[in-house]
Amino acid sequence: MNKGIRVFGTLLIIYGVYNLIGIGNYRQFAIMFKGLPPVMTIGVYAFSIFYGICALYCGARILKLEDWARKVMVGLTSISVVLGFIFNRTVMTNFRDYLLSQAVNVPPELVGPVYRYMMVFTVLVTIFELSVIVFFTRHNVVSQFMRKQ
Repeated sequence: MNKGIRVFGTLLIIYGVYNLIGIGNYRQFAIMFKGLPPVMTIGVYAFSIFYGICALYCGARILKLEDWARKVMVGLTSISVVLGFIFNRTVMTNFRDYLLSQAVNVPPELVGPVYRYMMVFTVLVTIFELSVIVFFTRHNVVSQFMRKQ
């Protein structure tokens, strides 16, 4: 097995766990999607939970070179990237407003650095997701999954 497959499979497991822990409860999630129709917020929340579970499970199955898991992760990661491009502006605006609100005790001088940290983190997650798509669609990687069958 290619070392890259081991690395990406392991990273997907870690990412799935992080995603499930970081999603929080629906009330917290809805704050970041304020201004969108509730049905859309519920849909994205459900997708996020499903995506975290699939990243965890499929990451483990990718380590066993199961091609269906590779395909599922390429598909779900593609959807996640598209959703990110659609919703990131709203989420980041709501995050900034939340930091500035009285609901949290963030000192005003830390609002900017925390917001910038989240912007950098969002870019890094997007780069990771794009790299998953590119890596798992490369011919030599796909052929390793096909040889296993």
